[in-house]
Amino acid sequence: MKSFNTDYNQEIRSVIKTRRKKVLLAMYILCMILFFTLILKDMYIGNYMYTFPKVIGIFFIFISFFTLYKKMRYNYASYAILFIVGITTILTIFINQFHDFTPVFIIPFSISTFFLFSWKKGIFINLVFFITFSFIIIFNENHFNYTDLMRYEASLVNFIIIILVIFIFTYIYEITRVESYKMLLSSNTKKDLLYNEIHHRVKNNLNIVSSMLAMQAQQENKQVQKILSTSKARIDSMALVHSMLYVSHDLEKVNAKEFIEKLTLNLINSSTTNIQIEHKIKNIALPLNEIMPIGLIINELLTNSIKYAFINQPDPKILIVLKIVGKKVLLIYHDNGLGINNEKENLGLKLVKLNVKQLKGSLETKQNGGLMYKIKFTKTIKTKELYVQNFDS
Repeated sequence: MKSFNTDYNQEIRSVIKTRRKKVLLAMYILCMILFFTLILKDMYIGNYMYTFPKVIGIFFIFISFFTLYKKMRYNYASYAILFIVGITTILTIFINQFHDFTPVFIIPFSISTFFLFSWKKGIFINLVFFITFSFIIIFNENHFNYTDLMRYEASLVNFIIIILVIFIFTYIYEITRVESYKMLLSSNTKKDLLYNEIHHRVKNNLNIVSSMLAMQAQQENKQVQKILSTSKARIDSMALVHSMLYVSHDLEKVNAKEFIEKLTLNLINSSTTNIQIEHKIKNIALPLNEIMPIGLIINELLTNSIKYAFINQPDPKILIVLKIVGKKVLLIYHDNGLGINNEKENLGLKLVKLNVKQLKGSLETKQNGGLMYKIKFTKTIKTKELYVQNFDS
């Protein structure tokens, strides 16, 4: 199972990829807005020479966005956007002075290197970037003559301190984030293992009880055998739920379509009646507190149909429907048998009503060309937490 064979590095890479996609999109949008703003500013005051590197920058931003980001090549897109921002900043410093707008490029660049890559790559890229533009500043004395930020020692020291604080904070944040995520993965894996073991043990215990009932039935008369066989079917229905949870990727929800089809197949195979069953069931994931009552309801209704409904019926048929209707789950069970005597209610039908009550749903019974049960209940999980695929009814 995926949950129990978790590769921490693979999981972390997957999370980083998703995170990188979001950070990249934010960087593209912010860079486009920032470059456009600065271009308009330079054009407004007539600094056309200083507009040149920003025009080149925004040109390559658009190219990398549509050729790399849109094609989901996020690793290359990360290098591209950092390279564009870095080169544009260095060109701006080279042909202009180190003015007050330069930190607008430097600070996001420094933070983004850590968000887009590992902390090791982040440190390396930042060092290359800072060493490069430091040499430009040091060997171009105009930066000190015409820029207040460079002319006054206090301003320069404050700027360096701010950069160092941001650099150190981002570095610490990234390494602690990865460690925290590893701890979370470890904790979740342990919980999954525990849940898996619980479902496995419950399944085994139910199977033991089922086997004991089957052995006991062999020593009893036919009437007792029928009673024990019915009880065994109920236990098998509950065991099937835990069996599916045990092999499922999600230990909280069960695929209702797969579960109902397996349940009905087991019941039909255990009987001597040749019944045609039609399933119209959506691929819906239901939690344990809903799928268990549904399994018991279908078990009781199908068992009753097999025993009583198809006497002298040449073409026995059963239809089972399960789908989402608005905010409710709709379960329909219909057979073309003899119907039911309203004056007589056996234990199975009492269990059906009890399980409907457990679901906090409504039960409607119709006898028209057979017997139909229509059960509606409000789902306890949101629609987006259900995986629903296309179904041809």
